[in-house]
Amino acid sequence: MSAFERDIKAAQPTATDLRNRRWIYVPYDRYTDRTGPLTEQPASDTGVVIVESTAKALRRPYHKKKLVVLISNMRHFAIEQQGKGVSVLYHFSPVSHGQALLELQRELRLPSLTCMTPAERELRLDLSMAQANGLTLDFVKDSTWASTSKDFLDTYGAFTPGKSYVMDRFYRHMRQQTGILMKNAKPVGGQFSFDADNRSPYKGEVCVPATLMFPPDAITQEVIAMVESTYGHHFGSSKNFDLPCTQSDCDALWRFFLDHLLPYFGRFEDAMRDDHLQLFHSKTSVLLNLGRLLALDLIRDVAERAATNQAPLASCEGFIRQLLGWREFMRHLHEQTDGYRRLADYVPQEQNPRPQEHSPNQTKLAAGAYKSAAGHDPFAGATPSALHASLPLPAVYWGVRSGLHCVDTVVAQVIDEGWSHHITRLMVLSNLATLCGFSPRELTDWFWFAYIDAYDWVVETNVLGMATYADGGVTATKPYVSGAAYINRMSNFCGHCQYDPKKSIGLGSCPFTALYWTFLERNQSTLASNFRMQMPYKSLGKKSQEELVQLRRRADETIVHLASFKRPAYSRGSLE
Repeated sequence: MSAFERDIKAAQPTATDLRNRRWIYVPYDRYTDRTGPLTEQPASDTGVVIVESTAKALRRPYHKKKLVVLISNMRHFAIEQQGKGVSVLYHFSPVSHGQALLELQRELRLPSLTCMTPAERELRLDLSMAQANGLTLDFVKDSTWASTSKDFLDTYGAFTPGKSYVMDRFYRHMRQQTGILMKNAKPVGGQFSFDADNRSPYKGEVCVPATLMFPPDAITQEVIAMVESTYGHHFGSSKNFDLPCTQSDCDALWRFFLDHLLPYFGRFEDAMRDDHLQLFHSKTSVLLNLGRLLALDLIRDVAERAATNQAPLASCEGFIRQLLGWREFMRHLHEQTDGYRRLADYVPQEQNPRPQEHSPNQTKLAAGAYKSAAGHDPFAGATPSALHASLPLPAVYWGVRSGLHCVDTVVAQVIDEGWSHHITRLMVLSNLATLCGFSPRELTDWFWFAYIDAYDWVVETNVLGMATYADGGVTATKPYVSGAAYINRMSNFCGHCQYDPKKSIGLGSCPFTALYWTFLERNQSTLASNFRMQMPYKSLGKKSQEELVQLRRRADETIVHLASFKRPAYSRGSLE
């Protein structure tokens, strides 16, 4: 038994505590006492129930560092609450959260529980199933968000299949609603978005500050040992764990970003480097998604830096757009579409897609493509694929080196850290998958277990939507794909690669460019009418048949090469 288990069990609530306190279930994605039901009565009248569930952790081969940061924050949160006078019922369980709560309630005669509505659909469903079996639990508003469902509905109306949902409309609504970066009902600086100022490659113009690290304390060290023992077969590495797990450390990470990174964040937001993997990104998404940091607090802090000229307006607006715009927009869309399940049989009428056309080798690969769980599994993920992509995700995503320096570098970072910033997620990992025609659902599930900040509401809308265009344009006006030119312009990856980004065919050519042109050709009937795709299709039309044949051959060689490596299998929590 670990020291934490021994100490937490010794402090279990008394019978008087169970009778006289208000009992609040704290989900694994809502570790906060800065908002919600924990703020509504004195600590002496408050009790919290926390469940550490082995069943949940084994559901997927979650990155080891994701499990460490989640469980260690969970344990530290329990200790922090005890220190404030809150009674803590901390329960280790081999079953799901909902089932564990039901068993606890029956065994201890716990009164009805209150729960701030969990962010993750999967947990909400688990708890609802337990309610159907007798668990008495009341959901209350999740006040960690910066917006409400009404904000989304006021912007777009009720969700309608076939309708496009452009984030900019929602972002403008939220700016006006909150008054953030607004003056006299107009945006500060004369425009809502400074995205055009946030696209510079990084070439050493300013020094990148050394990353702030948080060495694991005794509790975190125990969690690391437990993860290696219980979940040693999972994805990624737990070595060199340095993420914040106490509230004070979480706050320190945020202050570090405000003081040292925010001034340069916007300008280099889209830059990629193999020698500065984090650059000026905050790396706070994992803490936001655990509830350790609150979005509106961060937004107001950044707005204050803009108002006092402590950081450029473009940097501040770019960061606020990610939180007040994109993050909130995506979680609403996930809720309104029930995790894209309402899109399952939907195909936009104007696009008239046809089955994806593969070369003979690709067709062979597609025979083993990922199939989502069907039938009565309530946890099965939605599987939209407007471009009919179906090839299995290759072993490169598990760390088998492909020879593509950009891909190998980013995957190595994910294995090591469980994190990479948003442009490497979109324009390297997702770009490769979309161009090759890898299964959007399988890519989504990979992101879900591989990233420390990933939950269903994050990955399903982002990956099935913007990253792969699997939703047919619900969240993006065009597929976000590119050849080697974009990667070469925005990074230093190509300078350290065996492939030449300026060659599209022949020996030493970068596969990304051939994959890009064959992607356009393969999906021409679906995408050619898209007004944002007119220019690339005009360029495609100028290519000779001889060049097209060579491009197809180069792309096909790449996909077959990527498929030639054996993908690791997991003994539990496997997607295979």
